[in-house]
Amino acid sequence: MIVICVDGGLPGIIREHDFFDLTRALPAVPGTAVHELRSIFPSSTAPSHASFLTGTHPEGHGIVGNRFWERESAAEIRQRADDPLSAFHPYEEDSLTAPSLLDWFARQGASAAAVHFPQTFSRGARQAIPSCYSLYAPARDLVVPLAPGGDGTADARVTLSYLGHELPLYVHLDQRTDTITVGSDRENAVLADGSRPVRLDIPVTSGAVSVAASCTLLDPGRIRVRLGTAVITMGFGGLDPVPLRGGDGPASLHVEYTANPHHTFHEAPRAEWVEQTALDVLEKHDPDVLFVRFNQADHAQEFLYWHAVRGSARERDPAWQQILDVYARIDACVGRLAEAVGEHAEFLLFSDHGIDYVETHLRPNHVLADLGLADRMVFQGDSNCAYLYADAPLPAAEEERLGRALRALDPSVGLLTPPERKRLKLPVSSPRVGRLTVTCGRHIEFQYGDVAARESVASASHGYLPSDPAMSGFYRSFGRTAVQPAPPGDITGAAAVVRWIWRHAAQGR
Repeated sequence: MIVICVDGGLPGIIREHDFFDLTRALPAVPGTAVHELRSIFPSSTAPSHASFLTGTHPEGHGIVGNRFWERESAAEIRQRADDPLSAFHPYEEDSLTAPSLLDWFARQGASAAAVHFPQTFSRGARQAIPSCYSLYAPARDLVVPLAPGGDGTADARVTLSYLGHELPLYVHLDQRTDTITVGSDRENAVLADGSRPVRLDIPVTSGAVSVAASCTLLDPGRIRVRLGTAVITMGFGGLDPVPLRGGDGPASLHVEYTANPHHTFHEAPRAEWVEQTALDVLEKHDPDVLFVRFNQADHAQEFLYWHAVRGSARERDPAWQQILDVYARIDACVGRLAEAVGEHAEFLLFSDHGIDYVETHLRPNHVLADLGLADRMVFQGDSNCAYLYADAPLPAAEEERLGRALRALDPSVGLLTPPERKRLKLPVSSPRVGRLTVTCGRHIEFQYGDVAARESVASASHGYLPSDPAMSGFYRSFGRTAVQPAPPGDITGAAAVVRWIWRHAAQGR
């Protein structure tokens, strides 16, 4: 069984362009139409994948957002919040508070593996399935001094920090051959034309760093080193993320989604790397069940969707085309993966949520600072659901004052009562939802820095109420057994369908 998530995949786009129709690669395999798959609240990656795997809402599985904390102090949360490695526990299996499909498959005696799929791995697990997961760090532009080395050569060194890893890089300029060598003591590449990037894939303690590098000589004493979005990949359960082929790692060589010029994002990880890694896992580990996630459609839409639906007439066409190009790339990867697996497998494809445009960012931590409360409380959470973590319970008068200030920031902001949290199927009493749970309206998104309290933006996101059709994902299945059950109506119903397909396929064998 192959379970593939196309993160953020929109049912309308997939239906209109017939993406992810595996009968093109496997003509003998029956398939279903594209069905809408209602998400949960908040309709974001970590909680939605948890609902797919457990068949429950956040009140059951405990993943209350793409970011949450538990019993940490406000000071500790502020210190750790910007460190992706410290803050990515919502994506780990041992953060679940309900059993998942991994537990169920293990009881059936079925082996599993996963590529870049949330809640299939854990840094603290004693036993783990073969799996890997990627995080990314922003692009960097550095100017470093060159030290003459003699015989027409010069050298530069710089130490970078990626998610707690110190990564020494060197640059060697050979003016006799007009070449630049850039790399580390473990991996290097030659830039025949320094402006054209090369990919470095460098082993580190917890896995591997992949990054695009290019260089420009500014003058005899200085060189500019441009590093794209870096991808840090961690392996678990015996899966080694260090690439066997140097230069084939997950980092994209170029800035993607240029129809929106206001970013420096390189795709992380690129779709072709996810495909190749999945094929490598199938070859080396031969799992009965493979979970794979492609997150490139979600990234493309976050950068381009506003321009595609709200931009000027000149902006819309290139933005839509770049979104469709990303779907087509993932579609080609999925087709090659299906062809390699063959017609005897069962295939399930789904997306965890949809997307919608965003035109306002709200920063509730700015409100805390204005009220003089930032020393003992902090907001963290998701796009449309913010949790207040405070070192002590709030007195009623303080809560009322905070509520008034948040509503003054935007009238759509509301403080959820316990019955309202229960209606949204969030935990009613859990340290993960903090002292207060705050929501905001459509086309509005919470951000958690301390800069301007309110900002007009041209962006896109997810996380809003699942009653909004824009938050819905899709479901599609292929295989002699996979096409038989009715599709799940929402993402919490997917686990039962997966179990049904497995049991009936096993009986058929």
